[in-house]
Amino acid sequence: MLITQSELEARIGRTLTTDEASAFTLINSANQAYVEKMINSKLETASETTRYYDGGVQHLKIDPCTNISAVTLVDVDYTVIETIDSDYYTTEPLNTTLKTMIRYRYGRLYRGYNNIGVLAKFSIAGDTDIQNIIKSAMLDALESEIDNSEQVLKESIEGYSVEFAKPATKSSLNKIKLMFPEII
Repeated sequence: MLITQSELEARIGRTLTTDEASAFTLINSANQAYVEKMINSKLETASETTRYYDGGVQHLKIDPCTNISAVTLVDVDYTVIETIDSDYYTTEPLNTTLKTMIRYRYGRLYRGYNNIGVLAKFSIAGDTDIQNIIKSAMLDALESEIDNSEQVLKESIEGYSVEFAKPATKSSLNKIKLMFPEII
């Protein structure tokens, strides 16, 4: 997990009670899973995987990643037809470790649905600045939830909905949405 119990205790300035400590693991796991789903990338180190995107564009938006190893053209069975030479594209933003776009230098990428494969580490772990910002936002969210003894904040019988997170928790995590507006 990205956040440890000792980091949360240092943030709030006290040790967690027995009940809080037992709830910490669940809340922390849910918090991390929510953020990973929100940005569509892992928060911790990940191995290289291939994700597929629609072609036909010059600026291909991709999930946040580091270490792009290959950009490929694939057929309907996801068999590599061609590996696109790295001289034909740049990974953007140029001066950061975390990449969110591939810019094709000469016109548009080949047209098709899910025909561009990107082999990379889909994780923010390589970019410590971004990782620290996200970690701080997640600590803020955990800090506001650790004091939420009611567990269920709001329940709607007719609408079949249950709300668990406090408004302070939601606003803490909204900082992350601002960092990745093109994805969320």
